[in-house]
Amino acid sequence: MPVAEVVLAENAVLKHGYVNREAQNAQHFKATLVTQAESSTYELVEARVGGSITRHDVGINQTGSDTITTMKHFLLAGAGQLQDLHSKLRLDYPRGDANQLHKCIASAATGRGVFDGNVKVNRLAQKTDARQLSRNLLLVPKATVNVKPNLQIIADDVKCTHGCSVSDLSQEELFYFRARGVSYEQARQALVFSFGAEVVQELKYEKLVSRIQQDVVESLKKAVEEM
Repeated sequence: MPVAEVVLAENAVLKHGYVNREAQNAQHFKATLVTQAESSTYELVEARVGGSITRHDVGINQTGSDTITTMKHFLLAGAGQLQDLHSKLRLDYPRGDANQLHKCIASAATGRGVFDGNVKVNRLAQKTDARQLSRNLLLVPKATVNVKPNLQIIADDVKCTHGCSVSDLSQEELFYFRARGVSYEQARQALVFSFGAEVVQELKYEKLVSRIQQDVVESLKKAVEEM
């Protein structure tokens, strides 16, 4: 299993992008281990649309004060795909900042997404601001996501929030498009694009973003056939 180990010194800044567009019968397992010193910044942006089984284990330790950690994930689970994400973030020092956004689309009855995310704010991590949000779309009947966001707070002077939602596309939003002459398929495609764009656009490379969008289009076409 490939492992990426990242050690950020004081005031260091790293933006880490990870994209998986492997063949549908591929299996990919990887781990990312990050240690952040005081006043360092680490940002992870990942998009996974390929492979039959993929798993990413992320472990991050903030080992100094005034440290910033950002994680953004977009996972697309089509026919016969399992997209699995496990993350652990530990904050041990004052004035840490952490923000994790997980987004998953299950577009097939045999598609499955898994998210197990743990953020632990220990006693000495006072004045910490930690946010964790998981949003999931089930586009067809029997599609599955298993989600367990977990925010552990031991410090008593912090701002911490977390949330989770699992749903189909909003009928009100679909109606808004249809009332303006947009077809059902185009409306659905636009809403799904916007759902994933919040993460995918952070990759900054237009050609790469376009390829991921095309993968979403192909997955949507198959989803419509299943409905």
